[in-house]
Amino acid sequence: MSTPDAPGTPDGAAPDARDEQEAGPAAGATQPASSGWGTPSYGQPGYGPATGSPAAQPRYGQYGQPEQQGQQGQGQYGQPGQYGQPEQHGQGQYGQPQYGQQQYGQAPQYGQPQYGQPGYGPPAGFGGVPYVPPASKPGIVPLRPLTLGEIFDGSFGAIRHNPRVMLGMTTIVVVAATIVGALIGYAFSGYVADLFFALPSDAGFGGMESQFATVYSTFFGTGITTALATPIVSGLLTVSIGQSVIGRRATVGEVWSQVGRRAWFLLGFTLLLALASTVLVTALVLLAVLAFTVDPALGGITILLAIPAYLVLVVWVGVRTGLVPPALALEGQPFWATVTRVWRLTRGSFWRLLGIYLLAYVAIYVVTQILITPFSLVGGIALGAGQVFVGNLVLTLGIAVSTIALTLFLGSVVALLYIDVRMRREGLDVELAAAASEQPAA
Repeated sequence: MSTPDAPGTPDGAAPDARDEQEAGPAAGATQPASSGWGTPSYGQPGYGPATGSPAAQPRYGQYGQPEQQGQQGQGQYGQPGQYGQPEQHGQGQYGQPQYGQQQYGQAPQYGQPQYGQPGYGPPAGFGGVPYVPPASKPGIVPLRPLTLGEIFDGSFGAIRHNPRVMLGMTTIVVVAATIVGALIGYAFSGYVADLFFALPSDAGFGGMESQFATVYSTFFGTGITTALATPIVSGLLTVSIGQSVIGRRATVGEVWSQVGRRAWFLLGFTLLLALASTVLVTALVLLAVLAFTVDPALGGITILLAIPAYLVLVVWVGVRTGLVPPALALEGQPFWATVTRVWRLTRGSFWRLLGIYLLAYVAIYVVTQILITPFSLVGGIALGAGQVFVGNLVLTLGIAVSTIALTLFLGSVVALLYIDVRMRREGLDVELAAAASEQPAA
């Protein structure tokens, strides 16, 4: 399902993780406007293709090799006191007293204290691990590979950092999509009602076929429109989070102008996944029908094998392509080039991404059920009392609230996962730190 990491490669990396760096600019070069950072003229960290020399090992930012630190007297972390060989403190030649050897009567050397060799420099970590300075945090997350808690915390921190975009624009887009979907569903409710009236009288609707038809058609309409609006919202969230990571608060105009140029790509990717899923289901159904015509037992076995195969394939493709929307919104590359690049970028990270996706879905599912329960109760009571319009309005409002919460949280998690994977695979944290340092003082 995913290619295992080769020995010596970083966590989540693959041996060919830099195969697309050959066409990228040199590390530290300023990315063009198509790199996905919109209008800011400073601190463009370049959420584009991987940067850096193809022969260089991918650096983990703060966790990378120190590169000899400019060869400061060959000063190496863990061997302090050698920066330029200053005065040989370990020899203790002040009048030749040899403090580290205690020549006054040859006093015992208490565990070889070596007073002339103090540990100048940062102390070693636990178990002799070299000391690593803490990662900088100019924005909502530290600029280094992120932990699960930091990804979740950064999702809420992004809302606090830029609520006008994160919460305001998300609410506007989702509410607009919900209203349009409800109107479309209401317009087709008459056709749905005819289907309900065609059912047997003992179906259990109790003469409320028209009310149920209105509710179902509204749900169907809002489901379609919110599914189309979700990638647009994800793009908005991704662009805002991409700036919040370096401590910059993007404006509504900047975010909308950048996402507007890539909106068709975002919609096209969603429709492509839906089309692929439909074709796969159709093929499996036809295969099952063909198996039943040959032998009923063979048909049953085909269904038992087709269902888990479908679920495994959907999960595998979904995880490997889950970072395509943020890449489309930020990188500014052609559609298929971006999809291919994300496929390679997620190689070797399948299980980690799958675990985070599942945990995020479970957490937000519980929250959305809590949010939608009051709306469902009130809407159901109104429908039972014959107030179709009021009940339908309450239920639609509950759908909008739950969709906002779902899209806001999951979109933020996916955007931060995209940045995290690139920091692990391509050393993006180094470029982000440089971009954050170039910003004007607030």
